[in-house]
Amino acid sequence: MHWKSTTIKLSYVCVSHPFEYAIGDAPLGMESNEDTTMFPFGKPSDPIDLFDALYDLEKPREEWRSRVLKSAGAAFDQGLGIGMVCYDVSGLMPCIESMQEHNVPGNGMWNGAERYHKPEWARSMVKSYRTITFATLNEYISDTEFRAELRRFYEPVGIRDAVMINGLDPSRLGCALYIFSAGMFRITPAKRQLLTRIATHLSTAYRLHRRLERTVDAILAPSGKIEHAEKTASSNDSLSRLAGAVKMREWARTIPGRRDSDRSTEAWKPLVSGRWSLVDRFERDGRRYITACENAPAPTGIGLLSPRERQVAALAELGRSNKFIAYELGLGHSTVRVLLARAAAKLGVRTRIDLINLIRLFRATSLPLES
Repeated sequence: MHWKSTTIKLSYVCVSHPFEYAIGDAPLGMESNEDTTMFPFGKPSDPIDLFDALYDLEKPREEWRSRVLKSAGAAFDQGLGIGMVCYDVSGLMPCIESMQEHNVPGNGMWNGAERYHKPEWARSMVKSYRTITFATLNEYISDTEFRAELRRFYEPVGIRDAVMINGLDPSRLGCALYIFSAGMFRITPAKRQLLTRIATHLSTAYRLHRRLERTVDAILAPSGKIEHAEKTASSNDSLSRLAGAVKMREWARTIPGRRDSDRSTEAWKPLVSGRWSLVDRFERDGRRYITACENAPAPTGIGLLSPRERQVAALAELGRSNKFIAYELGLGHSTVRVLLARAAAKLGVRTRIDLINLIRLFRATSLPLES
């Protein structure tokens, strides 16, 4: 593994913290005119193994990224490697916190990033990270000139296509996985749903890892039994929801759960009641407990709205559908629909598009919408 520890600026792309490489000796692959179907799982447990890696808080950030990349590679690698980028697109130009790749020929991630040397290409990268949950190369590179530049670079090493799975948070700090292929990706509707779920877990887990202090509001046994609860999680409704979420999460890890990636990933929600992420904790005697850690997405600064209304509005602004806002926050679909309707009414707009445009205007200009 090779490390670069200095801060590097790639013209219009800010790069901070070490870049990491874990480049193996996998074959470069052959050109193919055949479609490549996403997710040819070697074993049914791969999505759940990835979720386990994402919520492993016992490891430092660098080791966490390495484990996530390894688990993602076991699930997705098409023979031309996989990469991971942690980024900040809160400003006009992208800032890359870290980048890691495994088995990508020609240092593809690093050399690909170096090609963002034109400001319009860097802005295209910001737009993609801010608005796309997952996409193929043709979809996440909107600038045709830049897409042609990337294809010219990738062609000699056998890469014809790539898929980005983007875990974007309302803070605009996120984490993305890239899967490279010698063939063109063809993603079925069922796999699109799975990709979206994985993207929401990427976002939620990365937000949890960025927290300097983690508040544990409850401790549960794998059976769902409540071992301890703080006042913030002591209501009967909260305890019931946490116990139910633990049981569903444990079922997803079973052999029957692992055989059905659709049901298991549906069972394992990123958040419980829009507030808590479930994280394993092991005691010295080997016993395992599940902690409920406060991990709600930071709401936007629109003071007229309640915190929960701001949460769902911020996720809608990222392009999430009601269905996946409900999945990410662990809420009911009808609850999300009502919260968005309330937010629109309070801000004096009638449609979802108008609500999203108003939030984007607020982000761009810092207008005091609370007044």
